[in-house]
Amino acid sequence: MDAELTELKKEGVGVVIPAFQASVSLAQVLEDLLRFLPANKLLVVDDGSTDDTAEIAARKGVFCLRHAVNRGKGAALMSGLLHARSLGWRWAVTLDADGQHTSQDLEKFLTARPKASTGIVVGCRPRLGTAMPWHRRFSNSLSTWIVSRLAGKPVFDAQSGFRAYRLSLLDAYPGEGRFEWEAQALILCCRQGYQVEKVPIRTVYAGQESHIRMGRDIWRFLRMAGRLAWTR
Repeated sequence: MDAELTELKKEGVGVVIPAFQASVSLAQVLEDLLRFLPANKLLVVDDGSTDDTAEIAARKGVFCLRHAVNRGKGAALMSGLLHARSLGWRWAVTLDADGQHTSQDLEKFLTARPKASTGIVVGCRPRLGTAMPWHRRFSNSLSTWIVSRLAGKPVFDAQSGFRAYRLSLLDAYPGEGRFEWEAQALILCCRQGYQVEKVPIRTVYAGQESHIRMGRDIWRFLRMAGRLAWTR
């Protein structure tokens, strides 16, 4: 059992929030998280926003890393996770800035008991009977099947951004990337001999605007999957 992931007040855990053009939702996300965590346990990565994303983080007393230009969600996650590791954190919980993840589910991660062989804990959302749009249910099921095949182990919810990462594994992950980065991290985690665990979280969809660009990001995912299929 990893004590860093089960005791909130220990120095080994914090939350990393990648954010792009998140001024509409970020204040509420941070306000909700601050009910459970002190500000120094939160880290926002502003991925080249042109709105008030960084200013909102500052007003809430939360440290914000800033990319001068938009580099993609994967790059934002790596910037945040690397900074978290430099602070001495051993695990980092990640969640999105758009309000799709509820802060009440954070406790599921903080009370998880991952094995020593666990590299990532994924928040697994139910699909059927939820507000998840049909096309997202389909893409989630398909991408999870593809990633599980490439990983050689089940990954449960390949598109979930609500996760906990073991920071000692970061050197195995790609330094840059967009939405395909999270799927690639699951595959590389398993190929390093670690496994992915899951915790149940709620499915929240309330009309949030997705930054996924279907053509471009599907192509990036397929290109990544094809490359890793040839490098087992």
